[in-house]
Amino acid sequence: MSLVKKAEDSAGILILADDYPIQTVVINQDVLNLARSKNLKLYIEYPLSIEGLTFGEPSNTKYERLVVISDFFGNKLEKNTIMMLNGCWYLPLEKGTNINYYVHLCMAKVAGYDKIAFGLPEVTFPILFQKDDNRNILISTSCLSNFVTARYAPYNCWKNLWESILQWLSGNRNEFNLSWEPTVRPSYKKDEPLPEDYEKTALTRSFNWFRNYAIFSVDTKKGAIEGYESGIDHRGRQMLRNVVRGDCVSESAMVLALDWYINKDPDKKYYCKKILDFVWSPAFFHDDPDSPMYGLNNWYENGPIFYGDDNARVIMASLLARSLLNEDTWDESILKCLLANLRTSDLQGFRHNSLRESSFIPKGRNWTYYMYEDKTPKTFSPHFQAYLWAAFIWAYALTGYEDFLKRSKNAIKMTLDAYPEKWYWTNSLTAEISRMILPLAFLVRVDDTPEHRQWLDRMVKELLKNMVDCGAIQDMFGDLKMGKYPPPQSNEQYGTTEASLIQNNGDPATDLLYTTNWAFLGLHEAAFATGNKSYKEAEDRLAEFLCRIQVKSDAHKYLDGVWMRSFDFEKWEYWGSSADIGWSAWCVESGWVNSWIACVLAMRQKGESIFNLTANDKFKVIAPKLIEEMFTVKPLPATEKTKYSASMPGAEQ
Repeated sequence: MSLVKKAEDSAGILILADDYPIQTVVINQDVLNLARSKNLKLYIEYPLSIEGLTFGEPSNTKYERLVVISDFFGNKLEKNTIMMLNGCWYLPLEKGTNINYYVHLCMAKVAGYDKIAFGLPEVTFPILFQKDDNRNILISTSCLSNFVTARYAPYNCWKNLWESILQWLSGNRNEFNLSWEPTVRPSYKKDEPLPEDYEKTALTRSFNWFRNYAIFSVDTKKGAIEGYESGIDHRGRQMLRNVVRGDCVSESAMVLALDWYINKDPDKKYYCKKILDFVWSPAFFHDDPDSPMYGLNNWYENGPIFYGDDNARVIMASLLARSLLNEDTWDESILKCLLANLRTSDLQGFRHNSLRESSFIPKGRNWTYYMYEDKTPKTFSPHFQAYLWAAFIWAYALTGYEDFLKRSKNAIKMTLDAYPEKWYWTNSLTAEISRMILPLAFLVRVDDTPEHRQWLDRMVKELLKNMVDCGAIQDMFGDLKMGKYPPPQSNEQYGTTEASLIQNNGDPATDLLYTTNWAFLGLHEAAFATGNKSYKEAEDRLAEFLCRIQVKSDAHKYLDGVWMRSFDFEKWEYWGSSADIGWSAWCVESGWVNSWIACVLAMRQKGESIFNLTANDKFKVIAPKLIEEMFTVKPLPATEKTKYSASMPGAEQ
């Protein structure tokens, strides 16, 4: 009341929810009457009560986003624009029978990137509105003023929204130009001059993040978290994702090995060894010679699900780490895992996207079924297949076992012959292209022929068609019928499964979880294998881009030095269609994203390739016995000796 009394006639007043999401703002009829008599304009947010209006109990949102649904903001904020009001608590508005509302913003579950793709759904929740009996009062059922703390996005949309509100409050007498420094932001602007040591600095910050925020300890067990969830709460925080996955654990160990290799810090070596001991322990590794699952590595702790691409990265991360540490403790387990994946691939070199405990004994199937008898049609999907081929080719270089090379080379040729019409893409077609480059680079290393160089060059050129000026790889999907996780094709599909980050081709997003990370690794190895200057130039551009967009944050130290999933290279901020049920736009993945970016930056600093063959002598000695053992057919047991009860994390099936 005191603010209203003191205000000059025709002034504007902001009544903000300073204790949000606790309701403390109370507006009675006397305040409204006085404001009307003085021709004041009021902006009121998240009130406990306003005379004449009835609100329900505070509710929160999950997949709903903020949508502009009127012309209130003019050209500054177009109708149908999508925005993020992170950690939104709102007051459900119970409409009076004789009161009309002019709603400008609503929360709704909608598909789309910047604009809604399929109109508004039937159910929406008013967030900003005016009543027909007093258009001088603007009421928000949530806290729009929390935009800095809660990291609302995109930046320019919120800048324009608040400039419009302030201009309205001033009676259009004043112009406003707001600016602020986001609490979580890219390290450098798009065209900002970079210091000479920017790559070294980025790598150091990544190393520090892994040691300080990714590694955990439970008594003698040392591991790594999967990362941080995409959801952002009303204080700008993201929740830790404490899923213990074999790939993320081993990939994090690889980063510690790289840190030790460069800086010789014994602490990093100690934790790397402890973490690899864990990922090759019975919690993950199947070491019963009588089991058809012998040699396979669980997707997550005590979870007998075996994705070929995840097993491949456990293998490759462990191979690099053991070579950097010159440690042979895990050699037999690594080779058993390679052979287990080979014997559950068919003779043409293809494997099911995933196998699980139920794929074997419950169906009366030994590993021989998947190698010799399985008639499942081939799936040309580099997302699931290509990194196993890379691991197999690396294994061939270490052991000389021809079947590793023969089957991989055949499968690679068949896959390239099927491009692009018969490729099944997971989240985008660019992601599949990115995945193909690593095995092709490794193939050139072991069998350098004009044909194999042509195969590699073809895929690199296809990838670089999608590289934009700043170095980002723009996401692009193919025929929707060939997509496993295409963008949602209705509002109802939004947030129901995994999904692309873009809604339409041309949306300016790059995917650091499924595309950019693998492109960076592939280009580095392709340049190393061939000496091709254009590959190296592309790698350098991508390295600079990644160093620029590495997250910088003083307010949220656990995010400082990471890379998130979706970056909009036009807005120059992390943004995307956050439709994915498990790994949305702002998620932080320790393994897939951060470990391999750090790995390539480390390899660039050392001038080396990950295709390390220092284990050659060891593997050649142990290979013959293990090959004979693992390809000797044993009777199928009646039951598995070990029973598992852990539930599957996330949405991936």
